[in-house]
Amino acid sequence: VSPTSEVLSRSPNLLPISIDTTAFREVLAKDSTGAWFRNSGIITVSSSILATAAAALAGFALSRYRARGTESVTFVMFLGRILPGTLIALPFFVMFRLIGLLGTLPAVIIANTSVILPFATLLMKSYFDSIPRDLDNAARVDGCTMLQALWRVILPVAKTGVAATMAFAATASWVDLLFARTLLLREELWTVPVGISSFISDIQVDWNQLMALGSLSVLPVFVLYWFVQPYIVSGFTAGAVKG
Repeated sequence: VSPTSEVLSRSPNLLPISIDTTAFREVLAKDSTGAWFRNSGIITVSSSILATAAAALAGFALSRYRARGTESVTFVMFLGRILPGTLIALPFFVMFRLIGLLGTLPAVIIANTSVILPFATLLMKSYFDSIPRDLDNAARVDGCTMLQALWRVILPVAKTGVAATMAFAATASWVDLLFARTLLLREELWTVPVGISSFISDIQVDWNQLMALGSLSVLPVFVLYWFVQPYIVSGFTAGAVKG
């Protein structure tokens, strides 16, 4: 991180003249920083698993079962994606206050899962549509139920879709600020994005610590995509060339 004098300079340099790690040490020395990363990790892992599992079931149902109203369900899912988050945050706040979950991590997990689920379902449906139905029929002939066929046959084939969906869900949960800021009332339950925003006050902005924590917050996402990238790339290139 550049020194404060360079950050606030009227003519900043393209490359830093000197590097100061004081901001990183100050951020890492705070007890709240570890709590913020832990809370973000719990919310991200829980939301991505729940959203991916529910999206796999819903996407498989939309892909394999054709019934009246299926197109309407897909349209409603698209509609849910274009609604602004601020329009959804207030009903969540009221609902969780009534049931006693306001100010808890499960409230943010449920909110994130519900918002991620529509697009995740459509993403999984597109992968299931590319899988031949002959695999379903072969599994049924061998005595599998539809759920067993999904678990034992279809999901292993669609592992690239599962990886892409989970990566999308994890990223969306990790960077969420709206629900975490609205539903988490105590500082010890804040997530990393809320912690970053806390460095912006009405009087001043602590740019050094803000940028230091922002840089650290990118590392988990980078690690995630480092491991998931082969599956995503193979999913994008599968079937691109046929001969």
